[in-house]
Amino acid sequence: MDADRRAPSRAWMIWVVCLLAAMLEGFDIQSMGVAAPRMVPALGLSPGQAGWAFSASLIGLMLGASGGGAIADRIGRRPVLVFSAIAFGLFSLATPLARGFEPLLAVRFLTGLGLGGAMPMLIALASEQAGAARKATMVAVVTAGLPLGGALAGLLARSPLAEDWRMIFVFGGIAPLLAAPLLHLVLPLGRPEAIARQGRAALASLFAPARLPVTVSLWLAVALTALILHLLLNWLPTLLVARGLPKSAAFAAAALFNLGGASGGIVFGLLADRFGPRWPLVGGFLGLAVALLGLAAAGAGGQIAALAFAAGFLLMGGQFTLYGLAPRLYADAVRGAGVGAAIAASRLGSIFGPLAAAQLIGGGAGGGTVVGALVPVALATGAAAAVLAWVGRRES
Repeated sequence: MDADRRAPSRAWMIWVVCLLAAMLEGFDIQSMGVAAPRMVPALGLSPGQAGWAFSASLIGLMLGASGGGAIADRIGRRPVLVFSAIAFGLFSLATPLARGFEPLLAVRFLTGLGLGGAMPMLIALASEQAGAARKATMVAVVTAGLPLGGALAGLLARSPLAEDWRMIFVFGGIAPLLAAPLLHLVLPLGRPEAIARQGRAALASLFAPARLPVTVSLWLAVALTALILHLLLNWLPTLLVARGLPKSAAFAAAALFNLGGASGGIVFGLLADRFGPRWPLVGGFLGLAVALLGLAAAGAGGQIAALAFAAGFLLMGGQFTLYGLAPRLYADAVRGAGVGAAIAASRLGSIFGPLAAAQLIGGGAGGGTVVGALVPVALATGAAAAVLAWVGRRES
């Protein structure tokens, strides 16, 4: 055990810095959603083009996550995180310079590619610095930075500063550039003590007979969760504005969705550490299906705000529980690869979410129809998560 794990104060510093890094990713993911009501008409984008613009960074996130974990298992998590922060900060600053659909698509893809290596590293570091009794809680605390950053983007979008949509991306680019030196100073190298340089064997080990049910059910659960999450992150403000809600109220609902997610992640982490992950996961996704049904039918602003908070609480609570469970399923030497592959699977789901919404909206579907279409997806996610909680406990 290294010195960082033996010093509680050092561990807390690492968790706080990881939380801040996760907030940067959450801000960037939400930035497109809250900028969209002003950006889409300003750039003359169709619903289909907007869907691809939303998904471009998520495609980059998927590719970055799939390679970032394996690279970090070799050279350490800290250099990958520092590089990620610098890269996505620079490309976020380039986003306001895009003039038209193709340049926007390219710069958002590169932003996601730079950002993609971050989250697998943050989850692995949070888990490695925590004792066995609170691993899920600490992973949830760190990953709560995602919705907190998203909530910050929603609040910024309500300010006079964001009347120019480009300022959202300027803020989102400067912050990670300022954070990069802090990541370098505080974070440990984060390289397994006894690394097995297995190359392709590291990824192949995820599909060994004993691990195959775990890996498949984990990938399915996180992919479906991400599909729901990123559809709502990117399209919820636009869908609410289309239903007649004022822009300020739509941005507030997006902020409440993220704040619900942050609090839900921590509550679910505590429950998973206390009772195990199975019942929080099953109950959370069943509750999410009910909340989505209500949100699809809600008409009043107060109802929409409350249901947006509830949906975020349950959805991200389930997602963070899955993230907290993932590092426990793989050995030290392939933990980065295992978590990175799971994050890549979630990114694949996140790509399809905004595109599916764009297709539905382009076909004439209203906001209620789009949200209602997520109900069976939530139920399928709960089933996959239940299988994972069962086979993960049995095989680990």
